[in-house]
Amino acid sequence: MSAATTRRPVLAVVTSTGQALRFFDGHSYEPLGDLPVAAQPHEIAADPERGLLYVSHTYRSGVYTAPGAKAHEISVIDPYRRDLVDVIPLEPEQAPHGLALDHRGGLLYVTVEAGPAGGGALVGIDTTTRKPVRRIEVSTRGPHWVVVTPDGTKAYTAGKEAPFISVIELERGQLTRQIPMPYGTEELALSPDGRFAYVAAAMIDYTGGDDDQHPACLKTIDTERDLIVHTVPLDHPASPVHVTADGQVLTGLVRFSAPGVPADGLLKTFQPGTEPGVLSHRFTTEVGKVPLTIRTTPDSSRAFVANLRSGTLDIVDLTTGAHTRRLDIDPGDPAHVQGAHGIAYLPPRGPS
Repeated sequence: MSAATTRRPVLAVVTSTGQALRFFDGHSYEPLGDLPVAAQPHEIAADPERGLLYVSHTYRSGVYTAPGAKAHEISVIDPYRRDLVDVIPLEPEQAPHGLALDHRGGLLYVTVEAGPAGGGALVGIDTTTRKPVRRIEVSTRGPHWVVVTPDGTKAYTAGKEAPFISVIELERGQLTRQIPMPYGTEELALSPDGRFAYVAAAMIDYTGGDDDQHPACLKTIDTERDLIVHTVPLDHPASPVHVTADGQVLTGLVRFSAPGVPADGLLKTFQPGTEPGVLSHRFTTEVGKVPLTIRTTPDSSRAFVANLRSGTLDIVDLTTGAHTRRLDIDPGDPAHVQGAHGIAYLPPRGPS
């Protein structure tokens, strides 16, 4: 690429089944190529400042409810060149899952299901040396998702069946509080200013239908007091949660046509209400089977929804709620495929 060339935005999508990242032009959605990686890539953390992606590898085969051998790597990828830059080994830590960047501290935080101390933990990796530099126990067997407040002082982890959200004070490196979530949780996300965390509850039982689930809801946590201050009931269980740069809250609802048989899901979009922490519904958009990850453009105009069992990526206009496009990532048998998982969208970079 010449020095005069300006790089265009890049959309990257993980296929766990295909063991690769698929890259698309962020404007036209034309395919840019694939990058094969180690077994079962999972989540992506985008680092626009460095122009890199960090990809967790959780299992060699299997899924959370029926894992095979557990993996222990983080792949470091240049999305503009579609190159594997590095692989960060985390052994003896096992099954890295959620990823969150602390830009102020220069750390990438990773949840691991188990490690040398036995339990799940939050591992901090120095983004310059790419070496693990700290480990914080989170008091649950398999923590999944993690978010870090913008000032880098606190982290929150969600552990699926764990009946609480773990609150970690990062400066002290200690678990300081557990926020009760009696029926477990799925993903969580922070408001842009870090004032609120939004959590999908309860944990989804993928073997059963909606009637077998505990009441589904989206909960708002006040991060100053670490208390639940608002709850939005949902018609179906929710898995992914994402907050746009302008504060809209998006969640993906998982629907079943019969016990264990996924149907098309829904994207629910909310906006903050007049009362702090309260959410107001904007619109609902139909998406593919088992929406698992949501990401948005920096200008909050478009949402990308990865559908695990459809193996597709849906693109939604956030000004109207209209579904605008569907990309095939790795479609297959909806009962088994893990065809679309982590997503990252990186803005254009300057000349290379």
